[in-house]
Amino acid sequence: MVGESASSAAARPLPPAEGGAERGGRALTGVRLGMEMTLSRLRARRPLLSFGLGAALALAAAVIEIAFGSSGAVDRALLSTFRLATPLTIFALAADAADRTTLRDAAWPAARFGASSHHVALGIALATALASALVGALLAVVVVAVAHRPGAAPFVRDMLVSGWIGALTGAAYAGWFSLGATFFRRGLGRFVPLAADLLLGGSAGVIGALLPRGNAVNLLGGPSPLGLGQPASVALLASSALVLALVAAARCREW
Repeated sequence: MVGESASSAAARPLPPAEGGAERGGRALTGVRLGMEMTLSRLRARRPLLSFGLGAALALAAAVIEIAFGSSGAVDRALLSTFRLATPLTIFALAADAADRTTLRDAAWPAARFGASSHHVALGIALATALASALVGALLAVVVVAVAHRPGAAPFVRDMLVSGWIGALTGAAYAGWFSLGATFFRRGLGRFVPLAADLLLGGSAGVIGALLPRGNAVNLLGGPSPLGLGQPASVALLASSALVLALVAAARCREW
């Protein structure tokens, strides 16, 4: 009997482990619900129209740069696209992903049934980053496909390099806009990083190093903010995409 009691006592820590696994399962469910809800929102007409307008802007940039001369047209068109079309398109998509409101309120349709607002918001931010990475890559590929001319760098290499830079930049913008959506009424704080990037994103100082555009320009072979190397710009863009999504979700935590 004593041995049996000792065995039973040794087995008692198992329920908390099950509780931890259960909490982990609920967290994953919340993230999944947030991602599914976001992808459903982004399949609506308005986000698709936003992407179409962004692609038209990128296409116009490519055509204009070709008219100025075929030499270096791809690089110039990409710089124009990353300066305007990419941030504006990702901004519109991020706003639709958050249902044009705060990130916390955007999570409410799932959170009201018991899921954690924090985990649902994380799912929204992650799905926004993934969708933005795809859109950023597609915009860059459109530019290369239109502006590429014989005698330029190999076409496939240009497509691949520009595509992954566009994807990383798009995800970084999404991180900033998701964080901005946690401030002010109806998430109007998302306008702050957009305005900062449009006005100061190309600067050579600290702001240019923190915002996506300066690092994207560096990866495209342009001037680098703070003299950063390209690996540092890759790290900053990737960190913006992931860390800012986590911070944005943390701001939606129930206290």
